[in-house]
Amino acid sequence: MAVLGGLAGCGPQPGDLGRPRPNVMNDEIMPAIGNVAARERGEPVSGYSFTDAEREMRQLGYALIMPTHPLDRWNQYWAELRRTRIGDPVRFDPDPRGYGHTLAREDYRSSKARFIRMVDDMRADRSRIAPFCAKAVEVANADRIREGAIGYIANLSAVEIRSARDRIAENRMVVHWVRHGLAQHVQAYRGSLNTQLVATPEQEAVLAERELAALEADIARMDVICAGGAIRGRIDVEQAAPRYYPTTPEALVIK
Repeated sequence: MAVLGGLAGCGPQPGDLGRPRPNVMNDEIMPAIGNVAARERGEPVSGYSFTDAEREMRQLGYALIMPTHPLDRWNQYWAELRRTRIGDPVRFDPDPRGYGHTLAREDYRSSKARFIRMVDDMRADRSRIAPFCAKAVEVANADRIREGAIGYIANLSAVEIRSARDRIAENRMVVHWVRHGLAQHVQAYRGSLNTQLVATPEQEAVLAERELAALEADIARMDVICAGGAIRGRIDVEQAAPRYYPTTPEALVIK
């Protein structure tokens, strides 16, 4: 485990458009170690290569799973352990309060700047939801074809069937984690907004409140359009262990 921790200590390596930076560490080493760790925890791990859509869905979901503020190093580290499956997905869950704490520590010349930063971050989240959702629907439709094929192709081995079902479970997991990450982002923005309303009240808080409401509305639409099939289990496939999926924590307010 010391080796795993050392590799994960490289930390998240974001690239363009909020996606993980393409390199050997992100693309090969950490996923391989994460697969070994996930198998040891009894989680589904498919032996199949990703389809183009599955890979793209994971790339699009990266920024929505990770904590919003890039300087929130500790929570970025926990989230990277979870994202790569090196760490236990329940144990290594970032604290949404880290966003507000990090934002409060930053030195801005204007007291309005923190509200503007929140608005920019929320707009970035909103711009990423629709592309991820479209790709998740594409993947879910392909998984229905995959599950149907398992039922009528007679000469599939037990390993092939298990690997296909594990991939369906893994794809569902990605949608779960993105939805969980968005819930954490909302909690982070709400907590930070409440704190700044008391610390440095400005008119820009109204704009931040409106943007937060718009983000919550976008997430609600995602639940209907994108997450419905993947989260609610319409595909007839064996589910992973309950602890494999996140539970959305209760809303919190930073005091």
